[in-house]
Amino acid sequence: MAIIENGYLRGQIGNLVNRKVGYKNVVQTKPSDKTKQTRWTEAAASDFGTASAAGSLIRRAFRQVFHNLHDSEMNTRLNKYMQRVLRGNGKYDPGYLRVSKGNIQRLVDFQFNAKCHIYDYVYAEPQVSFAPSGTTTILIPALDVQRNFNNPKSCSHITLKIDVIGFHFSGKCFKLIGTHENEYQLYDGKTDAQTLVFDVDDSNYESILVCLSVTYITKNGNYSFLINSKDLNPAGIIAAYNL
Repeated sequence: MAIIENGYLRGQIGNLVNRKVGYKNVVQTKPSDKTKQTRWTEAAASDFGTASAAGSLIRRAFRQVFHNLHDSEMNTRLNKYMQRVLRGNGKYDPGYLRVSKGNIQRLVDFQFNAKCHIYDYVYAEPQVSFAPSGTTTILIPALDVQRNFNNPKSCSHITLKIDVIGFHFSGKCFKLIGTHENEYQLYDGKTDAQTLVFDVDDSNYESILVCLSVTYITKNGNYSFLINSKDLNPAGIIAAYNL
């Protein structure tokens, strides 16, 4: 409803709003509360949801690896990585993007903690290869504990951990294929190279991700203390493969 007051129209008539500005009567269109979505915006929203769901699944799968000791932007960064994965093959129409049809290798080098890149703390690079059957082979090179690790103060032992996890993103599920840990005392010296082979016992995977992480420990008698924190928790994806 609108009224005339001192010669000026005030109030609303339909979607028109009348108000006084100085000595003028201004008529404006009331903004709509609803934004009409086009099929393109709906498709973009669908693809964003696919990326977010995939990122959430990866975080759940590797939670025991990074122990929630991550930077505050980790969730957002991972979602952006997953959007790049989805756009890895441009021949699929927006709204129909899937991880299994994208470029999963764009996840390689993702760090769960941006404050500490895994290769700023491990001065060696495991070599990962995938067989068409899903078998994952990892070569850990010979290491010199004094030269191949960044050793924080008060640390007496280092655990190098590798996790291989299979994902079915469409079904929103994952399964641990295998894990391997090597513990090194800082004065161990040199170690021999190792070859790890992980066999897939279930063909119902779309993708395989391999994560490398480091745990720092101080041992004092019968007690062990974890040194890792939100500022020191190297963990990153080192290999990825779509089956």
